[in-house]
Amino acid sequence: MSATRQHARRIVGKISRAERELIAADPIAGIGRLGYNAVAEPALTSKRGAGGWCDGLSFTEHSTVLYAPTPGSQRQNFTLLHEVGHILVEDDDDALVWLADCASPDKEMERLCDEIASALVIPDTMLADVVGTGPVSGEHLKRLVAISSASGPACAIALATRLSSGAVFIVDRATARVVHAAVRGDDLRVYPWRDTDVPVGHPLLNLAPDAPTTGRSYWVDQWDRRQTYYVDAVATQKRIYAIFSVNDLWGVDRFHAGEAPLERSQAPRRVAACACGFGGTFTGWPCDVCGRQFCPRCGDCDCQRRDRALRPCTVCFLGAPATDLEDGVCSSCR
Repeated sequence: MSATRQHARRIVGKISRAERELIAADPIAGIGRLGYNAVAEPALTSKRGAGGWCDGLSFTEHSTVLYAPTPGSQRQNFTLLHEVGHILVEDDDDALVWLADCASPDKEMERLCDEIASALVIPDTMLADVVGTGPVSGEHLKRLVAISSASGPACAIALATRLSSGAVFIVDRATARVVHAAVRGDDLRVYPWRDTDVPVGHPLLNLAPDAPTTGRSYWVDQWDRRQTYYVDAVATQKRIYAIFSVNDLWGVDRFHAGEAPLERSQAPRRVAACACGFGGTFTGWPCDVCGRQFCPRCGDCDCQRRDRALRPCTVCFLGAPATDLEDGVCSSCR
């Protein structure tokens, strides 16, 4: 079990079973039981710069969470619990010490809060009821999304804890894009990720509704690097629910001849240093906005570093440079 998962389980374990059950059934009511205030703010559109996607903000000193409501979707539940995760982590010395020693503490904080949110909205008992002794499958992901109060990301994260190396993801069939994904394994280099297109001609796009498939497959990234996987997937009219695994969980092969090495990328390479402490070779196409390559350690370009340096105004809640704030209020609101 990863250190992130261990800390998430320990933090969630501090909450009583009755409170966890209420959170899983009704996140807003459960948050109130914990003593936190959940405030809907339709104008809130912030995105965390360390890889998180939640439209929300947490104010630890006030035990308050702001979130963008999403009528007709379970997304706001995950947003709420992700932000509650920030409050819980700030009150946990062990987690804070561990984060301080991480190479990318901001990114690990977001992952930890994702794990906490997933564990709260999808209890271990629910996961065990759905998956049983395993292995995990696309049908399990489809069922979790249908029966829980969790959003797609929470379900993907929960199922990904049952993988040693691979990805759990959901594809929107209308756009052929990955809408949610959770990845496990430090050795993965080419894998599905949120807001990326499914490779043209990929077999998943031909999957008929209610016709599950299990076999070998692959993924190709924007630099045409390719990695093979074992896959189990099922589709509906609107979604594809898929599990990619480096290991043959489903007995597809009787003999494993090994995986062909990844092709060498043709993307530009240069030696540089990053604010996260990494110094070495950067390989990849630069960001279209700032023109900087993404750091191989923290994954950031200059745009993300600038975004992370912003602080929320206490009036409009939009990000502003620290030098522009007076008593927490930006110049536009003064």
